[in-house]
Amino acid sequence: MRKKTLTLLITVIFYLTSFGQAGSQNQIKTWDVFEITLTSKVVSPNFYLEISTEKDSFLTARFTGTDGKAAGQIKIVPGFWDGNNTWKIRFAPPQSGTWKYETFSPDKKMNGKKGQLIVTGWTEEELEANPARRGFVIVNNAVARKGRYFTYSDGTPFLWIGDTWWDWTNSHIKLESFKKLADTRAEQGFNIGQLFFAGNGWGKESSLLDPSFSNPKFDQIRKVEELIRYANSKGITVWIHAWWSREGINKSIGEDNIIRWWKYVIHRLHAFNVIWVIAGEYNMNDYGGFPLEFWNRLGKIIKDEDPCERILGAHPTPPMWSGGADAPQWSTAEAIHSQPWLNYNQSQTGHAKWCNELTPWIITNAYDTKPAKPVVVTEPWYEFIEGNPTAMDIRFGAWSALMSGAAGHSYGGGHIWRVHLPERPTDVGSWPMDTSFATNTMLYPGAVSIGFMGKFLRNLEWWKLEPHPEFVLENPSHFCLAEPGNEYLFYLRYGGSVKIDLRAYPESAEFAFSWTDLENNSESEKGLIRGGSIKEIKCPEDYPETVNFKDWLLHVKRTGNK
Repeated sequence: MRKKTLTLLITVIFYLTSFGQAGSQNQIKTWDVFEITLTSKVVSPNFYLEISTEKDSFLTARFTGTDGKAAGQIKIVPGFWDGNNTWKIRFAPPQSGTWKYETFSPDKKMNGKKGQLIVTGWTEEELEANPARRGFVIVNNAVARKGRYFTYSDGTPFLWIGDTWWDWTNSHIKLESFKKLADTRAEQGFNIGQLFFAGNGWGKESSLLDPSFSNPKFDQIRKVEELIRYANSKGITVWIHAWWSREGINKSIGEDNIIRWWKYVIHRLHAFNVIWVIAGEYNMNDYGGFPLEFWNRLGKIIKDEDPCERILGAHPTPPMWSGGADAPQWSTAEAIHSQPWLNYNQSQTGHAKWCNELTPWIITNAYDTKPAKPVVVTEPWYEFIEGNPTAMDIRFGAWSALMSGAAGHSYGGGHIWRVHLPERPTDVGSWPMDTSFATNTMLYPGAVSIGFMGKFLRNLEWWKLEPHPEFVLENPSHFCLAEPGNEYLFYLRYGGSVKIDLRAYPESAEFAFSWTDLENNSESEKGLIRGGSIKEIKCPEDYPETVNFKDWLLHVKRTGNK
């Protein structure tokens, strides 16, 4: 009797423990990644090669919202092969409530699996701590300034402040090094990390497919997914491309291999907070030997395959590089703007001072192209070594882009863009880089300045401000964002003064102004002006009292007084 009682008690404890684990596994927050692991009956030496450029996924799941905000929603998501006979399905629930799911597969062992998912929302404090919990990055579709900037899924405006993480998929990179990078950039104000998830990275140690493009490197892929997962946990959306274009990839890689890997990447990563990029430098050497039609067709394939309908862009090679001269474009607006698959335009300005000076011209041209689509600089002049270029040059590229209508700006520099780390020293070639590991290049002045730019603008309703260079009177820096009559933001590259025409407003209208010293990231002088005339506001520091010139921001906003 005692033995039976003990056996029954053990059984009950096992049942309760199992139920608790299952319950915890099936409770999740909105936009977190829920994962189902299945085992196939059939063992194939390489399921990856069975991914067709045409046929549907071998494994799918249908998630149906049954109550709460999820009620009535249906999401069908693909599964993916994870080696041997292991398959997985990932789902990021967009709404709170109850979701029921069922799997579908010609493999009977994986078909008809059912379950339930209880999804709860985040508190406002939790959303503030990690804005990526607001959902994926999409293009603003509201009537006001439609197509001009990004938002999260919940409609919260998203200001793109990116960092260049090109080669962090290298197999030698330690997770601890990446965590330090993500922690630092998140604290500085960055919310985009630009990362390879490439079948052909910068060498075999950075490629996620073998040299034949036939076998996924599962261990390395899982490691990179941990990087993405960690970045998301810090509020950073990851911008990824699945290929890096090179000369003659139409022959060395081929159309089928490119499409197959893209479909696989979408199946694995669609539930993470990521942005698709059709290829790194997709127009390099005349589109890698493909006709432009192929890239447009690939864009459509990516859009059709993605169950989450996230945004898609393309990263171009600038005309100043030899690889970009055959299909020249300073931004994708010059070649593929009208394509329905392209959600936003990207620009690579190149790495030289004269290219940096072109930034406002490039952005203005893209901004003026119809229909309206957001434009961002995804590869600027890098801060290769401290002082070359100067932080002031870095700020000019970034602020002139934003003031010309860009929806964001990316930074690159130091040890980060090239991934020069103790566990993976790299040949820097002719680039003027600091090779000493004693230097914390994440704290270069330009990097700090770009982070500050993000924090400064997020304290404003920046998404309401539009370019108005005509509002700058008697200053060579014709950079102004404004909501006329209410708010003005001027970027003065060399300081000086600005005259503001306020004759359209009564003398009783009061405007508060403040100066921000961009070299020191600090507020300087404040004051008040009134309407009724042209007002001149002088910079707190000017020649000859101050010999060394700086760049400044002038913020003017109408107060409650009429």
